[in-house]
Amino acid sequence: MSPAVLTHMALGGLALALYWTALTARKGGARHRRAGRAGLALLVLTSLSVAPILFARPFDPGYVVQLVYLATCVTTVAALAFNAIRFKADPDRFRGPLLRRGGPVLLGLGLVVLAAGLAKGDPAAVTLAWVGLVYGTAMIRFARRPGPVHPRWWLSWHLDAVAGLFNAVHGTVLFVVARGLQVVPDTSAAQAGFQVATMAMALGLRVYYGRRFRAPMRLAAVQDRRALAQGGAGIRGC
Repeated sequence: MSPAVLTHMALGGLALALYWTALTARKGGARHRRAGRAGLALLVLTSLSVAPILFARPFDPGYVVQLVYLATCVTTVAALAFNAIRFKADPDRFRGPLLRRGGPVLLGLGLVVLAAGLAKGDPAAVTLAWVGLVYGTAMIRFARRPGPVHPRWWLSWHLDAVAGLFNAVHGTVLFVVARGLQVVPDTSAAQAGFQVATMAMALGLRVYYGRRFRAPMRLAAVQDRRALAQGGAGIRGC
């Protein structure tokens, strides 16, 4: 196993451990914040560490495009999770370059991956395209629709981003482990199956935490007069 692959695995394993540390810690507490920030940073590094691996294998344009797309998705969604907390008191700053420029890029990449997956009959690519389509569209809508938003808009975005990262991390890891143990075949259909399964798990987590902290389950601006009148404190310490 090459040093590049080992580095990628080490970073990914540590990012996964920190993700679960933040997930199980008291929300808004010091442990949650520290593990969350470190986990997001390591997820980005894990995505970027794929680059050296590409140079160690025969050139495959389709494979390169898919990995670049996935790295862009993970990096962008991790930034959304971080910025939602950082700019929770200023939605206009959240609607900055990341949303205005990153949204169209993510949506465009999602459409390319979807078209390529449909053309090649690749269920994994078709399944993975949802990230760019959903988040890209939501980023564009939020950036172009300024004005009053739900007082917990930032928590909605944070939870949506964290749920997406759950799918991105666990779908890939579980498939790789199952493939290595020869529990499932090394096929695109099997990979797509793990992605769909972890999507369902991520959705369950999003619904649970959304109800617990009264964060609307929407990726766009939420305009609710009653909520605006009541205001919202969100999670202390985030």
